[in-house]
Amino acid sequence: PFWLKPASVPIFALAQCLALGQKAELAAMEALAFIPDYPALGYVLLGVGLLGTPSLLRALWLAGGPLRSKMSVFHGLGLTVTIAALTLKKGNSLFVWHVIAMSLGVLVFQPAALHSILARHSFKDPETRKARVMDHKLLQMAVMGSVAVGFLAIFLNKPAGFPGRHFMSVHSLVGLFALALMGWNILDAGYRQGSPFAPKLLWVSRLHQSMGTLAFTCALLAVMLGFFNRTAVVDWAAEPIVFSLPDTWHEMDGWAKNMHGENATWMFIGATVLLLANMLVPGGARAVPRWRGDLVDKKVS
Repeated sequence: PFWLKPASVPIFALAQCLALGQKAELAAMEALAFIPDYPALGYVLLGVGLLGTPSLLRALWLAGGPLRSKMSVFHGLGLTVTIAALTLKKGNSLFVWHVIAMSLGVLVFQPAALHSILARHSFKDPETRKARVMDHKLLQMAVMGSVAVGFLAIFLNKPAGFPGRHFMSVHSLVGLFALALMGWNILDAGYRQGSPFAPKLLWVSRLHQSMGTLAFTCALLAVMLGFFNRTAVVDWAAEPIVFSLPDTWHEMDGWAKNMHGENATWMFIGATVLLLANMLVPGGARAVPRWRGDLVDKKVS
């Protein structure tokens, strides 16, 4: 046959390689399209993971910082993995990735970011302190990326139209307020650091700290409210807009109860309360000798 002739073998091999490459590309795209209907959100979430994971590992591994805040990072990671695994076991949907992306942002990356900024107090060496602040910065960027994916997942999951069926529950309103605070604090930090090419990392702002603490508290409160119920308190379609508190506001009736049961939901809420308490009162940062901090940094890098 003609394709066995010496001159045709390289062309045939090239065609086979191209065909295999196309199949591999299709398989990779299918594997990456793990968020139904909007696979681009999955690509963004993967990018966020690549951005935040190195700094997350540093927060988990490196010396320094309060013990309670470090344990809270492990705590949040374990809680998020548990929620993601149990929820995906019930089925994959766009709504599920609202839960997972928000959990990743506020239960994992956010505590790690706060621990990293607290850990800078354990060191006197400016370069080590700058490294911890840089971890905080990268983790906060990962937080914003995660919550952006989570926000879009729930927004796109509901019927079109604004405000429509959006922002009707206390959970959504508190969550929206937390996102606004996070966005403001990111812009504030960008302004204070100056040039992005030569940023000033060792600065202190009481306002920035207070707003960050408030944003984190509101974010975890929104998580707890999301676990508990989804009672609507505002009707945007009414003229004038109607605010009300239904008689069922105190009854548990959210996705967590419907999917995992009441006992598991109370466990999720209790674990979130414990995480918030430990992060709000983390204790003092332990001093770390210069040689030990440098040694640990070198091991990780």
